[in-house]
Amino acid sequence: MFRAILKFRILVLIALVGTIIYGAYSFKKLQIDAFPDPTPVQVNIYTEAPGLSAEEVETLITIPVESVMNGLKDVILVRSVSLPALSYVSVYFKDGTDIYFARRLVMEKLPDARERVPEGFNPVMGPNATGLGNALLYVIHDEKGRYTNAELKSIFQQWVARPLIMSVGGVEEIVQFGPELAYVIVPDPDKFLAYGITLEELLEALERNNLLVGGGFFQSAEGDLVVRGLGRVYSEEDLLRIPIKVDEEKGVSVYLRDVARVVKGEVPNRRGAFTMNGKEVQGNIVVKRIYENTKEVVDKVKNKLKEIQKILPEGVKIEHLYDQAYLTEKAVSTIQKALFSGMLLVAFVTAFLMGNFRASLIVISSLPLTLLIAFIVMKETGMSGNLMTLGGLAIGIGMFVDSSVVIVENIYRHLTEKKDGLKFSVVLDSVKEVWRPVLFAVLIIVIVFSPIFVFESIEGKYFKPLALTLIIALLGSLLIAFTFIPVLSYYFLSPGKETYSKLMSKIHAVYDRVLDATFKVRIPLFLGVFVSFILSLFLLTRIGTEFAPELEEGAVIVKAFMDPNVSLEEGKRVAMAMEKEALKFPEVIRTYSTIGRAEKGEAADVNYIETWIILKPQSEWESFKTREEFNSILRERLEWLPASIGFTQPIKMRIDELLSGVRADIAIKIFGQDPELLNQLADQVKEIAEGVPGAVDVQKEIQAGRLQLRVYPKWETLERYGITVEEVLNVIKYALGGAEMGVLQQDTFLFPIVMTLPDEFRGEISRLRSIPLFERDGKLLTFGDVAEIKVEPGLFVIRRENNIRFALVMLNVEGRDIGGFVEELRSKVDSEVKMPKGYFITYGGQFENQQRAMKRLSVAVPVSIFLIFIMLYLNFNSIRDALVVMLNVPFAVIGGIIALYISGFNLSVPSAIGFIAIFGIATLNGVVLVTYIRQLLEEGLDIREAVKRASILRIRPILITAITTFMGLIPLLVISDIGSEVQKPLATVVIGGIFTSTLLTLIILPAVYESVYRRFRSG
Repeated sequence: MFRAILKFRILVLIALVGTIIYGAYSFKKLQIDAFPDPTPVQVNIYTEAPGLSAEEVETLITIPVESVMNGLKDVILVRSVSLPALSYVSVYFKDGTDIYFARRLVMEKLPDARERVPEGFNPVMGPNATGLGNALLYVIHDEKGRYTNAELKSIFQQWVARPLIMSVGGVEEIVQFGPELAYVIVPDPDKFLAYGITLEELLEALERNNLLVGGGFFQSAEGDLVVRGLGRVYSEEDLLRIPIKVDEEKGVSVYLRDVARVVKGEVPNRRGAFTMNGKEVQGNIVVKRIYENTKEVVDKVKNKLKEIQKILPEGVKIEHLYDQAYLTEKAVSTIQKALFSGMLLVAFVTAFLMGNFRASLIVISSLPLTLLIAFIVMKETGMSGNLMTLGGLAIGIGMFVDSSVVIVENIYRHLTEKKDGLKFSVVLDSVKEVWRPVLFAVLIIVIVFSPIFVFESIEGKYFKPLALTLIIALLGSLLIAFTFIPVLSYYFLSPGKETYSKLMSKIHAVYDRVLDATFKVRIPLFLGVFVSFILSLFLLTRIGTEFAPELEEGAVIVKAFMDPNVSLEEGKRVAMAMEKEALKFPEVIRTYSTIGRAEKGEAADVNYIETWIILKPQSEWESFKTREEFNSILRERLEWLPASIGFTQPIKMRIDELLSGVRADIAIKIFGQDPELLNQLADQVKEIAEGVPGAVDVQKEIQAGRLQLRVYPKWETLERYGITVEEVLNVIKYALGGAEMGVLQQDTFLFPIVMTLPDEFRGEISRLRSIPLFERDGKLLTFGDVAEIKVEPGLFVIRRENNIRFALVMLNVEGRDIGGFVEELRSKVDSEVKMPKGYFITYGGQFENQQRAMKRLSVAVPVSIFLIFIMLYLNFNSIRDALVVMLNVPFAVIGGIIALYISGFNLSVPSAIGFIAIFGIATLNGVVLVTYIRQLLEEGLDIREAVKRASILRIRPILITAITTFMGLIPLLVISDIGSEVQKPLATVVIGGIFTSTLLTLIILPAVYESVYRRFRSG
């Protein structure tokens, strides 16, 4: 193969040029995202149920929908939330299930679900989006005050902005906050009675006098005419002219204007609002479709917003508030900065240690070529450039030159030693001499990273792309080392005056003396290394655990939970108070809040607020130094509010919710059936959690205490006066519930017609009872006469998971590792809370991913180490030599653990991957050294001489491998921009492990090999 490569070197150079061109093109066209979307395969089903309590929603809607969905293929979990007027069911499918297949299964079963719920309620699928689909937020506001929020939403958002934005490729849905414009009929109950008009007559009149019909076509002299019957209501005047009935005594028609007035208002009973910088505005969230590239969608929507602004009236502004592309750009920019900084450092170190300018350039050229090959593969396979994939390249930047270093160093040495030899033959023989150990070394590193592919769930979606891009680049570097590098060496490398630079000569001299000393004190050194290994394992027990360091997103979300009986107006006042308090910090750019849910929003009510706080870059912070400090200060300033406060970040909150169904670090779920008993147990758990060090924002979700206005028809009274239950309940449906009674058309706009009670009958229960409804047998019957009206407590929210109710305690953790916190909390709860039979507790959150990943690694890593041993045995055909090389693994662990302990980082999945990486690097160094020792032994050298000579001759490639990897990771440690947090623990472990591994490889391994060789000479 190598002979053919050198023989057809012109073709190889042409392939090199083609790789550079197509690689640059692939890099330019590479999709960019913040990080891999960890959303599980899930389909949401929501059902609007106006007028139903949480208990009724659970019984009549949620449980029937759950029962239908539980039997679907590959369903692993069903979660649900039942609120007053809303059922929200989430169906989770097995990882790897095609989302469109899952949605089709749900869609096929929805008719069954609709048959099981009461008539009038319609379960529908939610948007085809992920948990991280909220790509962009924008508001529409009127700077001149000519339009109300209801007009802004119903006219400019609903009929102008929304259709244009929905036309953008990749947009799945727009969640709209704010009041909806309606024409409101305000009846005068006394006049209704005076004219003898009932609510049913009003409904019938509105239906019969607001029609639009088609009559086909009419042939005439003018042509084929479209026949249209235009009986629509087009204005308030048209609405007021509608005849309701004929007054038989007076012989005149009674019109709507005679018994009611019509005003422009809003659809009543909305359960959400959007505020910004202390005032309510019309807000919207653009949801991107699953699998769409965030940055591309955001860029297209931003351009569309600019187009929309041009057609809006003067003074009406459409303002972009936030988008995930900001995080994408910052995170990817951070990794790119680390990647290219690492390249420069690796190039400098390589040039410095190689001691030959041309040899250095050839080795350095392998770096960009490796990256270009990686970009080609990423583009062709549909992988995006994100925090993890580019992070994999940044982590391995120093490894990507290793193969080329070994080959170029060997070619250069042989050219210098055999100046009179035929260059073709020298280059060919040099490559043949080292290709086998180089190949095995790279394959060993590939095997080392293979345990990452056993990850599942969120940890798999996060870290598999990192390992995959690293392996792709490693294999690419091997391809370059075996093809392009020999050809470039043939053309550009010439014999040097000496094999080594002056620096390397000095290093050789010092190293020679160190080796002599090592052979004399080998036993104490062996014992010292063993004791260091034991001490490092002890330090490991003192290190905390977590899934991954928290990513700094540049924004904070303050969550506020209030009494379940608060009104929307009270919720808005609390939200505006939080915004005004946050705006007192000069580091805050803007604030805005969502209260409750939008028209197609999430399972929340008006007692829940999310206040978004957008911060300036961290370099401009002066009032506080860290986000945790900002949270602490703001938490103290908000203590006076009638709400329970919690802090998180936008994307982190969504990921927490995907994991446990709750927007907090840790979700403690108490399962059982009796709501009262669940509530008591949750109180006990909450009290215990508050006493565990590190717990902040501890909250128990309020399940009960939602007051309900219950209307019980008085059957005897209804029978006596011939009144139906429907007549009574229609008062609730239309006058209180605001059910739509028709539509009013203006041009292409359609506005609902609704009814509301006059102000004098609102606010007090006694006023409601006094509403005059009927006149029978000369007697005036009020609402209180025909129905019993009571205020009674009920449930506010009912959560279920796999058909079992649960109560919820949620909290965040600050100042300590989450894994250690959960263990302490679990221990205290187990000892202090007595669980009744049939009741149990689970703990959810990101720590579950860490535990699951570590459990899988505990099996996969030993298997991979065994496979490495098999590879080493196949390479050396010697159990002895394979075991000696394997000694480098514990050597590397020592430095990694010490570095992790000193740095203060927790043992997380990234740091575990760091340990995996140094296993491979350490093994690579051992392979390089032991291979050459064996070669010299075959040439007849004595074991001591062979070990010393091999160690001295291979110190340069070993040092270059170690130092380039070390320097390539330095940028990940020193850069503190958004996105660097995840990579720092990994880089810390690798740098520490490289230090001890290289030190012990060069000093301990030669002595170990000599001792083992003398004792087990046969191998």
